[in-house]
Amino acid sequence: MNEHEDTFESALTELESIVDSLERDDLELDQALTLFERGIERLRVAAGFLDTAHGRVEELVQDAAGSLAIVPMEIGERDSNDPGVG
Repeated sequence: MNEHEDTFESALTELESIVDSLERDDLELDQALTLFERGIERLRVAAGFLDTAHGRVEELVQDAAGSLAIVPMEIGERDSNDPGVG
């Protein structure tokens, strides 16, 4: 697949196909290694899309005075004590 046509979904779909193929018992070692290498490549592409998406995700929160603020969302940062989160 052309790298310019890559999407998260296409990388994930190909990765799932690779995993299905690797789970078969009829692959020769060279075939399995080639598929594994391709799978790692597709995993990196998918991870890159996730990193990009994470950087774009913002959480809208309301402070005590009722004004709204856009705050970058960090993984694992959700706190039920934050205003507007819950």
